[in-house]
Amino acid sequence: MEEDIKKRILSLDQLVELAMETMDEELPWDVVDIKPKQAYSMMAAHVLDMLEGDSQADKEIVMLTVMVRLLVENMFLNLMLGNHRM
Repeated sequence: MEEDIKKRILSLDQLVELAMETMDEELPWDVVDIKPKQAYSMMAAHVLDMLEGDSQADKEIVMLTVMVRLLVENMFLNLMLGNHRM
């Protein structure tokens, strides 16, 4: 387990922080039951799990950050669509 953590290019917190730097402030987070930090943390954990073990750091940092942002925005839109159907 410790070896897996050492292989990661970023920690979960670092990835969340980088992804949230470009967060869209216009998303109406108040209409869903999840906070932005929670959403970004869940998606960042998922991205890190998917790409664990790769080693091209600079390229991957950009890719991971963009992937997390897109996943969070997609999740948010799905939550909004679900709320509108109720």
